[in-house]
Amino acid sequence: MTSVPVLPRAMVVGPMKAGTSWIHEYLAWRGDVCLPAGVKETFYFDRYHRRGDTWYARHFAHFDPARHASVLEVAPSLFHDPGAPERLRASLGPVPLVVTRRDPVARAWSHYQHMRRKGYTTAPLAEAIKRFPGIVAASRYDEMLARWRAALPEAPITVLGLEDLRDDPAGYLGRLCAALELPPRQSPQDLETANAAGVPSSFLLARAGSLAANTLRAMGGYELVNLAKKAGLKDVFFGKPSSAGERLTPSPEERALLEARIGN
Repeated sequence: MTSVPVLPRAMVVGPMKAGTSWIHEYLAWRGDVCLPAGVKETFYFDRYHRRGDTWYARHFAHFDPARHASVLEVAPSLFHDPGAPERLRASLGPVPLVVTRRDPVARAWSHYQHMRRKGYTTAPLAEAIKRFPGIVAASRYDEMLARWRAALPEAPITVLGLEDLRDDPAGYLGRLCAALELPPRQSPQDLETANAAGVPSSFLLARAGSLAANTLRAMGGYELVNLAKKAGLKDVFFGKPSSAGERLTPSPEERALLEARIGN
């Protein structure tokens, strides 16, 4: 524990649905990384930046230099947020960044399915993209990387592909640890390699669950959200984990739409 405000020394900035959940689980498993207390993602550099660095630093007040090798956050919502790079630079400076990649169409389709599971939309793909442009924007890797490099020209940026995690996990971990300036450490064999998803029984129930969780997090009620998860309420609202939920593939027409909208 330290009384001096502590902020991240490196960041994983996403995008979502490209391996960031696995990275977070790995960093939490290590035990020597100070992650935000009580919450997976703070949303500080997109939703809550007006709350100030002091508010953000409270999430890392449990930092113990005798136990923690570094202070990090995995924040996949930042990758496609237009203002996030400048906000991050203003608060953290040119810290090392990790960007995750995946086949752009597969990532966008998974993003769309995520929005459906969480109750944000029941719309067909084309309509959902209009309301939630991040579905395709987060797959425009070259465009988003250019934005981050322009805002943080001195920051080392490492790009890791999800396919490499599957095909060469040792090499992937080695590059991840080097990028985050952590001592190398292999993951246990039983660490989940995917963020298992559920299929909600009701759109309204899923939407209510998302609204309640987001409201509690905005108020700092992280412990209540975590207690609800432990009590099994996540399965009630969003369905039980099912491999089928993530492995659905777009139709040829939907694939063509995603390819056209992503554009790179």
